[in-house]
Amino acid sequence: MSKPVLGFNPASAIGYIGQTVFVELVWEGDPEPIWRLKHIVGVVLPVQGVNEVGYFLTLPVIGSADFPDEIYFDSIHTIRAIRDRHIPIRMLGRLPLPQLTQGQATQGERRHA
Repeated sequence: MSKPVLGFNPASAIGYIGQTVFVELVWEGDPEPIWRLKHIVGVVLPVQGVNEVGYFLTLPVIGSADFPDEIYFDSIHTIRAIRDRHIPIRMLGRLPLPQLTQGQATQGERRHA
């Protein structure tokens, strides 16, 4: 899997606040990306000497969370704002998603949760 190449500047990152996004996440050493549907509720911009990589603060679309999760900019391979709530279903139908066994799915969720 290729390394994520998206670059976020402050204006483009802040523009995602309040959006629901479909995001493909990739980590070096992981053979397969994972896809998530998230609400972006905030952004932390990179600051030299403090935090070198910025990230989005996100909440799940399905379910609930007490606190936002972080999605670091350098792990984002693809990000799409969703305006129609039925789009993710149509997009998933076109993606070559891997067939996972129950053990693999559980392991991946623990690793990236």
